[in-house]
Amino acid sequence: MNMNNATVPNNPNKLILFIGDYVQLHNNFYGEDSEWLSITEIEPYDICVLSNGTRVCASTEYIANVLSPIEYKEVFK
Repeated sequence: MNMNNATVPNNPNKLILFIGDYVQLHNNFYGEDSEWLSITEIEPYDICVLSNGTRVCASTEYIANVLSPIEYKEVFK
């Protein structure tokens, strides 16, 4: 998924994400920058709970890349 496709039209810093999507964080909190983490839960105010327990806002400020579950499986077969 292109990051531009995941942004809110009138607010390009906010992302539209779903449980099961995979994200890479800027300066990953608990791992390498290249680590892909799945979204396991979405809390109020667009807070995403990730597979490593980290909570981040659905924003380009924290999230560097996004893949849907289908894209993730195609890339990492």
